[in-house]
Amino acid sequence: MRTAATASRRSSAVRHPARAVPTARRRSRPRHGDIAVDTATGLLVDLRQAPNSVRDLPRGLASGRYSCLACGRALELCGPRDHIDFTARFRHTRHEIDRCPASPGQLARVRGAVADARALAERLIAAAPGVRIQVAVTATAELEVMPVLALQLEAPSGAGVIHLPHGELSDEQADRILACRDTARRQWVLFDRHDGAHYRAAGQVQARTRRQDQRIDKITPTSGQRRLAQAQVAVAWRDNGTLLLPFGGHPIAYPPRAAEDWSGSAASWQRDWKISQPRPADGAAWWGLLPLPLRALAAPALLGAAVTAMTDLEAAQSGREAYRRGKARERYAQQQTRRAPARPQQLALPLPADTAVSPNRSISAADQAPQATQAPAAVAPVPDLELAAQPSRPLPWQRWRRLLAWLRRG
Repeated sequence: MRTAATASRRSSAVRHPARAVPTARRRSRPRHGDIAVDTATGLLVDLRQAPNSVRDLPRGLASGRYSCLACGRALELCGPRDHIDFTARFRHTRHEIDRCPASPGQLARVRGAVADARALAERLIAAAPGVRIQVAVTATAELEVMPVLALQLEAPSGAGVIHLPHGELSDEQADRILACRDTARRQWVLFDRHDGAHYRAAGQVQARTRRQDQRIDKITPTSGQRRLAQAQVAVAWRDNGTLLLPFGGHPIAYPPRAAEDWSGSAASWQRDWKISQPRPADGAAWWGLLPLPLRALAAPALLGAAVTAMTDLEAAQSGREAYRRGKARERYAQQQTRRAPARPQQLALPLPADTAVSPNRSISAADQAPQATQAPAAVAPVPDLELAAQPSRPLPWQRWRRLLAWLRRG
């Protein structure tokens, strides 16, 4: 005996036959079957963005030509080329439930990396309309290891490749980047400013260039970043619409020269830093980052501004050295003045009363001389022995006195 509920379900299935169709086909669709890597060309095949690209690709496994962007396994291109009702897709396996072995978090990170690469390509195309950009893959992924995407630029000024690491860059991926270098193309490795695996802040440094104070962010580069820079690869960071180009910072101490005093408070001025550019040299203690517009990646002419800015920083270092050495010489001169012995002062003796100067009398040079240096006013004559031996002759008045005395006695 049929119940009312059973009759209602059957009548609903008759009125709405689409609801009664099994959903096995919908469940069998892959979770990550619309993005793959064409290992023959190195380009990214995204069936969501370019569904017609399947017409130019061979079907099936194609000798392992396609690989999954999330797990790195070989894929199979399924679906007729010209059938309207069937959508082409990539499959991991044909006889089992098609699922990517990568974790849901890995799949989400891969999709985010692809979206980020496409957004960067659109921004560069908008900044330089004559540029043609294709999304490629430099290093394929493994389980829980992010792939390294790349943008291949074709511009009137030349070709270039921008590698976009996501997450920590492994040694194998760095080897892959260095292996695919081409002298005909400019190679960039563009890290993310907001990725903790790519950016390790180390404070700031202040420099004065062109009479303007400038604060520059410092970072501590990783071993992989140092390795890429030493291999003559252009390493940079991106921060939304800003491109950050690195230079090397080397701590130095000015050697003291003659007539310079770097002691006391001047000791800190003796320590400074110098720049290595246009790319960081080996042995740099830290890297500084110079900001430029992000469109400099597609417009090489803008990179000249970075070279000019680094040259200004190098000139500013020479100016700081000259200024600080001048301060050290001033300090040395002050120290010598303090250490010199005090000269004794000459005492001025008071003048006698009879030598007082009247207002109408001019003081001569002899009067201005100190009294201690003047000769005595009267000096006793030295007796001449020869004159004393001779008999003295009486003076005329003495003869008159003797004559008067003789007359009085007579």
